[in-house]
Amino acid sequence: MFKRLKLNMERTEDRLKAFVLISGVVTILLVLTAGAVRMTISPEFCSKCHVMTPEYVTWKASSHAYISCTDCHIKPGLGNLLINNLSATKELYLYFTGTYERPIKMNHMLEDQICTACHSMKREFTPSGDLIIPHDKHAAKNVLCVQCHDGVAHGAIAARKVTEDGRYEAWTVEAGRTQMTKEFTEPKMNRCLACHMEPVKFGIKNIKSVTQACEACHTQISMPADHKVEKFDSNHSPLVESEGLDYCNKCHSYSLEAKDIPADDPVARYARGNVFCYDCHQKRPAGHTGDWRMIHKQDVTNGDVSGCLVCHNNAKPKPEDKAVPTYCAKCHSSQSAGTEPAGGDAKSGDPDNPPANVKPGTVKFEKYHPGGWRTYHPTVVKEKGASNEGCWNCHDTTHCSRCHTNSL
Repeated sequence: MFKRLKLNMERTEDRLKAFVLISGVVTILLVLTAGAVRMTISPEFCSKCHVMTPEYVTWKASSHAYISCTDCHIKPGLGNLLINNLSATKELYLYFTGTYERPIKMNHMLEDQICTACHSMKREFTPSGDLIIPHDKHAAKNVLCVQCHDGVAHGAIAARKVTEDGRYEAWTVEAGRTQMTKEFTEPKMNRCLACHMEPVKFGIKNIKSVTQACEACHTQISMPADHKVEKFDSNHSPLVESEGLDYCNKCHSYSLEAKDIPADDPVARYARGNVFCYDCHQKRPAGHTGDWRMIHKQDVTNGDVSGCLVCHNNAKPKPEDKAVPTYCAKCHSSQSAGTEPAGGDAKSGDPDNPPANVKPGTVKFEKYHPGGWRTYHPTVVKEKGASNEGCWNCHDTTHCSRCHTNSL
């Protein structure tokens, strides 16, 4: 059907035929390659893989829906585009073998040059309320755009773990819209505050902390006069008691995240569930000195430990409690006698399961050792020793030295 083409490269006519033939083949290959590249950079192509459906429908509902996936996810330049397409063959293998990562996650943060290709640091913008947003200062400290704006295109669905169940068929366009509300796309104030308090956790180097003054970020809000008192950070409980949590919530409601903290006391629930409070309440107060375990009873009024239980649990805390690791029952309900909570009718030898009638905020502990303990405790120590399960579970050696001096 086809005759074999024979060319004599010594003849000008045949050399011309060879040139036309090779040029035609190269042109066809270039056209096919260009078509393939064009097809693979379209968002619709990305959506062909069902594992990408959540990303596709959230992108469709985003403010970036008119921007191609590759405009953000691949560095500018034809070379980078071709390299990415070649490396994507690995993704095809993972997809067809079912060994891809679930949920889909990026293995790197987007660089600022991708964002600034469209967005200028000098661009005028109109943030809501009275916010001051100095983008240039953040950029100067190497704070990446996506560290604040990670929800712009996809609502941070991977970080929020809403795709972990693998039910990709449930991700319709309407489902995508529900994940792209302001709640998920705009930066939250608690992230601003968390970064200002501990920049190193966000990868910001050479800065220990940033101002947390209200007026640093707001033009119309300043610190209330009743907050400008000595040691307010460590002693604001009187204001909470007098004004109530509603007063706190006028300014700090933005960071109230965990609403299901299993604590009976409302102050404990608020302090553990509010990011603004939680970070400080997890740190050891300056007033809790090295011998605090032995002298803390002097700070408890009439045996009422409700203030302690804002941070501590009576029983051993669970992760969802968001309490500090130290808990009351580790010492107070593990003694064999003299440790019954006032008003209780049962004793517990299990520090992880105190009496059921003990409720946080109402516990009042009485004496920890039986009467006359100072007189005969040397006998008990001699028999059982002062091990970590005995004396050292609550006491430290400095406590002993208060009585057992060299003069004795």
